Amino acid sequence: MTVVIESVTLKDFKSYADRTTIELGDGVTAIVGENGSGKSTVQEAIGFALFDTHPFDNQDRLVRDGESSGHVEVTFRVVETGEVFTVRRWAGRYKFDVLDSNGDALGLDTGSAIKEWVAEKLGVDDADDLSEVWERSVGVPQTSFLADFTQSEKERVDTFDPLFDIERYREAYKSLSGLQSEYEEEIREKNEEVSELRGELNDLPAVESDVEELEDELREHEADIATIEHRVAVLQSNRAALEGVKAALDEKRSELDSLEETKIPAAEGQLEQAEEALEDAEAAVETLSDVEDEYEAHGEAESEREWLEEVIEERDELVGERDEIQGKIERKRAEAEQKKEDVETATKAEQRVEELESDVEEYRDLEDEVSDLEDDVERIAVIDEEIDEHEAEISDLEDEIEDLETQIEAAEAQRDEAEKLDTLREEQRELSVKRESLENEVEELEAQNEELNDIDVGDASDVPCPTCDRPITAEHRDSVIEENTARIDEIESSELPEIDARLDELSGEIDDAEAAADAVSEIPEYESEIADLEEEISSIESTIEELRSERSELETRTEDLPEKQRRLEELDGVKEEFTAAKTRYEDNKSAESELESIQGCIEDLETEVAELDEEIASYGDLDSELEAVKETLAETREGYETYLAQEEEAKKRDERAEAVEEARSELESLQSRAEDVRAEIGELDSEFDEERLDALESDIEAFEAEKNQLAGKRETVERNLSDARSELNELYETQSDKEELESEITELERDKRFAGWSRNTLQQGAADLRELITTEIGHRANEVFQQLRGNPTETLVWDKTYNLRVRVKGQDKPFDSLSGGEKMAAALAVRLAILERLASVGMAFLDEPTANLDTEKKQNLVNQLESLEGLGQLTVVSHDRTFEAMTERAVVLEKDETDEVTRVVSQ
Repeated sequence: MTVVIESVTLKDFKSYADRTTIELGDGVTAIVGENGSGKSTVQEAIGFALFDTHPFDNQDRLVRDGESSGHVEVTFRVVETGEVFTVRRWAGRYKFDVLDSNGDALGLDTGSAIKEWVAEKLGVDDADDLSEVWERSVGVPQTSFLADFTQSEKERVDTFDPLFDIERYREAYKSLSGLQSEYEEEIREKNEEVSELRGELNDLPAVESDVEELEDELREHEADIATIEHRVAVLQSNRAALEGVKAALDEKRSELDSLEETKIPAAEGQLEQAEEALEDAEAAVETLSDVEDEYEAHGEAESEREWLEEVIEERDELVGERDEIQGKIERKRAEAEQKKEDVETATKAEQRVEELESDVEEYRDLEDEVSDLEDDVERIAVIDEEIDEHEAEISDLEDEIEDLETQIEAAEAQRDEAEKLDTLREEQRELSVKRESLENEVEELEAQNEELNDIDVGDASDVPCPTCDRPITAEHRDSVIEENTARIDEIESSELPEIDARLDELSGEIDDAEAAADAVSEIPEYESEIADLEEEISSIESTIEELRSERSELETRTEDLPEKQRRLEELDGVKEEFTAAKTRYEDNKSAESELESIQGCIEDLETEVAELDEEIASYGDLDSELEAVKETLAETREGYETYLAQEEEAKKRDERAEAVEEARSELESLQSRAEDVRAEIGELDSEFDEERLDALESDIEAFEAEKNQLAGKRETVERNLSDARSELNELYETQSDKEELESEITELERDKRFAGWSRNTLQQGAADLRELITTEIGHRANEVFQQLRGNPTETLVWDKTYNLRVRVKGQDKPFDSLSGGEKMAAALAVRLAILERLASVGMAFLDEPTANLDTEKKQNLVNQLESLEGLGQLTVVSHDRTFEAMTERAVVLEKDETDEVTRVVSQ
């Protein structure tokens, strides 16, 4: 599958404090910013989240200083399916998860499960290869992008062999050394074990016979026990039948006792209670008949009283409403008197406003004019501050120019040191080649010694010496091994240490020369910065002149400000009096219309009072009627209450009559059941025999005793049989172990023969596989290289030693002699070809690929990268701002020096 990274979000990750999201996408994206601004951190974050790689041994170094943890979120789209996922990974604490487009976790429980899921989405076969794919092709660090191709042959092999699993051949060849001897020793040891096991198996037939005899004896005992158990079962069945009769007899006697002593007496008591309750209910019915007239009269009087109280309440509400309106009338009359005073106040205030209006108009005009002039005075003060700031800026810029001139002088002083760099690198390369040659010689000599040690001199007539092809003898073999060992000691103790010492010296000298070259290369940039600073100073000086001209105009305009301020103070009192008079007028001008409204309201309220008085008079003398009804209620109360007290008791007469009948029926039923139980007891007495039950118990005990004796004998036989079977199983296991060992010996002898053959073929296999892979990748890399360079006459060659060179018109140019642009194109072509072979990721990240390129070559590189087939997404990290305008998309970063935090300027 092919994926496209859509965005990267960082929080507390190195220099990213705030949650910061970098938008990427299809095509070419540039991430630009000054050195140290946090550009490469974006690339490191993607490697950390998706490819399980980071530049430090300790993840805590990825966390921003002062924070306990930080995290990265990488959102990517699978091109083939359109699915969108987000991988989140924390540094500083182990937390790792994957979200779908809805923000829901996929439920991958472990980090290894997440890595396998990511590898599948990226098209990488093995999750363990993710870091290699990133570091050698997708996101190669700037320090390794070109350096991997300038190494010695041995270093190149150590770098690229693991990427293609070729180092496993070398490891396998070494691991097979001495393997045949190990097989022989293991075969000897296993044969000794087989001999010991054969002795242990001599007792097997006797033990098998013992087991058979014990099994026959056990079967006899079990048959005797089964016979006794059958007889006991018959006796127990007979005993159970007699015990059932006895139990039934006991149950019937218990039931009869319960009926005669408890249930029948209780039923007789319930019948007596029911008859007494019925008599009470019949007496209550007679009482209701005696007081029924008083009860009905009382009810009628109660209804009339309730009606009279409701009507009186309506009348009282009308009285309250009339009194409330009368109070409103009094309040409105008082309010009318106040409004008359407000009308007089408004008239006087209106006259005073007209008198002061002209003075107030003058005050307003003068106030606006003074305000404008005071603003001009404030502007003069601001201009003075701006002039001071600009003059300080000029001083700072002049100091910067002085610092840059000092740096130019210091860089010029290092020019001689910088010119030594090529000579020192050439010496370093020659020494590295020599060292690699000596290491190869040591490996060849050690391999010869191993091969010589493996030769059996007893068969020397058919074996040629690997060094001179003569038939080998023990003396000749030992002599060659001694010579080889002496040469190995000479190389390792003398020649290699001398080369290593000089290489260490050269490393320091080259570092110094590279630092000097870097300093010299910055001189043009320093000179350009000086020109920019001088231009900025000129611009600031022009600004200062404009400010001084503006200040002069303002001073002239504000000369008469004091006189106008004095006149404004004189008119201040007039303004206050005008405002107060106008406020009084506004507050009271509506009083006249409000007075008329109040007087009309008083007339309406007086009309309402007259109407209510008429309605109240229409109710008549309700209080006398109510008193007469209350007298009737008192006279009938005793009969009414007696009726209520007996009413419920009278209603129960029919119910209690039914209860008497039910109690009488229950008593008769219980008496009949007692007679039946007595008859059943007589029948059961005739069936039960106590002596027969005792005889059965005695027989059962005798048979149980005999069975227990047989069970004891059976247990003894079972223990003996178990021991014999255990011994027999152990002997069977011993026999199985012997057979397994004999099978292992056969397998080891076959492996011993195969190891000899394998060791001879592995040594050549690594070289053959490396040549096959480099031929395939080199062919594809050449196609990409010619695309990037736009020149089909140049051929890129990557041989089986991973040596990279360019062939032009039949002549080879080594990688070290290529220009900066040629090196970048060659290295990039190989990296992309490797990526295409290892995974279908379809994306790459380039860190500072435009170093040492002019503008035209930078644009050409971008154009070629955009046209590359099979590469859907390319992200370029660069400090060069001119690169920003050459790509489809650009993200600009900067780091605030005050808080050391990276922020996005634009994207």
